[in-house]
Amino acid sequence: MKRFATVSLVLSMVASVMVSCGECYEKMQKKQDQIQVTCVPEVLTLKGSTVDADITVSFPEMYFNAETVLKITPVFVYGDGEIECAPKYVQGEDVVGNYTAISRFEGGSYTQHISFPFNKPAVGTLELRIEAKCYDDCKETADFTPWATIAAAKGVSAVQALAAGVGAAAATESVLAENGKVSANGSDYHFSEANFERSSVTTAEAEIKYQINSSTVRKNQLTAEQIKLFKDFVAANKEAERTTLGNVYASGYASPDGPEKFNNKLSEKRSQTGAKAMKKQLKGIEGLNYEIASYGEDWDGFKTLVENSDIEDKDLILNVLQMYSSPIERDQEIQNMSAVFKVLAKEILPELRRTRFAVEATYAGLTDEEILAAAKGGCTKLDVEHMLHAATLTNNVAEKIAIYELAANTYGDARAYNNLGICYVLSAKLPEAKAAFEKAEAAPEVAGNLAAISLAMGDLEAAKKYAGSANAEAVKATEGAIAIAEGNYQEAKAKLNGYNLAIAELCDNNIEGAKAAIAEVKGAKADYVRAIIANREGDTDKAAAYLKAAVAAEPELKAQAQNDIEFYELLQSVEL
Repeated sequence: MKRFATVSLVLSMVASVMVSCGECYEKMQKKQDQIQVTCVPEVLTLKGSTVDADITVSFPEMYFNAETVLKITPVFVYGDGEIECAPKYVQGEDVVGNYTAISRFEGGSYTQHISFPFNKPAVGTLELRIEAKCYDDCKETADFTPWATIAAAKGVSAVQALAAGVGAAAATESVLAENGKVSANGSDYHFSEANFERSSVTTAEAEIKYQINSSTVRKNQLTAEQIKLFKDFVAANKEAERTTLGNVYASGYASPDGPEKFNNKLSEKRSQTGAKAMKKQLKGIEGLNYEIASYGEDWDGFKTLVENSDIEDKDLILNVLQMYSSPIERDQEIQNMSAVFKVLAKEILPELRRTRFAVEATYAGLTDEEILAAAKGGCTKLDVEHMLHAATLTNNVAEKIAIYELAANTYGDARAYNNLGICYVLSAKLPEAKAAFEKAEAAPEVAGNLAAISLAMGDLEAAKKYAGSANAEAVKATEGAIAIAEGNYQEAKAKLNGYNLAIAELCDNNIEGAKAAIAEVKGAKADYVRAIIANREGDTDKAAAYLKAAVAAEPELKAQAQNDIEFYELLQSVEL
């Protein structure tokens, strides 16, 4: 960009000073256009939370009066405000003082670094306000006299402040994703998932135990409480609405002691007598299907019972099972341990002589339409999983909020508060979103969401704190936005894509990188960034077209552009 403004004079001087005491710098003042001022950068730029620049002031040969002191104060002037930086003092060679000395014959220069806090774009001027006084006949004069004002740089370019997600004013459009997250204000917010299952399966089990080597069902086995409960379960679910009752399974087993061939036949008989006995118990319940099977010696059951027992030599028994795969060898080795076998015969083997019964009932559940209608109607009889699922069945954010509020108020569930907070973000209700997230402490996703909302509300320190305790991948976009806000553009570029990557590339003066990053991004703010890119490339026609498109889509961008130094010269010839 061209150097902003030429030298201008402010000569508010007392007449008597001009006549007498001003004689030492009067000739300097007449030739003040010989003073060379450069500023790096030429356009002040916001980086992090400050604007930094290096000002170099050079005085030519045969210029500086040996009895003159200049007080040179950098002042950034914008709108109706100004920011004054620390002054710099320079003196002629005959002045007794500790300021930077400027040779009359050789001239001289100094470089001053300035830094001041700022957080927005501004059309303005960094100017040097110069005051002068003489040290000779007027040593007693303590006051400096206004002498000149020289423009040093243009007003602040704050491309960094365009980053989405840093401060509520930087909001961009929100995009609901299919993978459980929403992209809003440049950060990713992650939804909590419902443990929703439309159909549920419940199971009932019962057993009939037998005497050793017997397949006869004893009467006391049929009066056991578990047989009654099994019968009640079958009866209730056979006629229940939306419920499908599965087959009634009858599985016969034998304990793994004695001849294997005999035990196989015994288990088959047990399955048959057991099934017959159970059919009598379930008489009157129509439409039942039975599946009968036998499994011979129950070595798996034997191993499980031994593992869960407190038998003293159970490790020895388990070692035998591991060493021998043959049922005959296993049986023989265990029976050889006479003391151990007595314990097994008393505590373990009787539990394996059985017919096992099992049946499943599958509940089909409510349809999505029924779930959504119930939730929208404020039905508190839905469990929390159904409520959380219901909110995913509508794209209307207001309806989502109502459903999540119902779930949160009814169950106090952290996931409901977390998802409610995200919907508040989508509705631009950031304080409400933060309050909801703070109630969702138990949800694993909430740390990342709190980082994002803190950043959106301008609380950078809180955002960094929460991001530090969140899943690294989940807060990648938020950490990238934080890096932009802190002026760490290389770090930001490694974490970002799309719109915010384009901002980071622009801040890093990589025009091509910014163009590539913004290429597929839609919306008014993206067109605003494209206008900056085109303007920096010198394509004023394209810059004007993009800027007009941005303002047409979002009229509030007009005031922003008018106060943006990036477009100062463009808007001298282009009307929005």
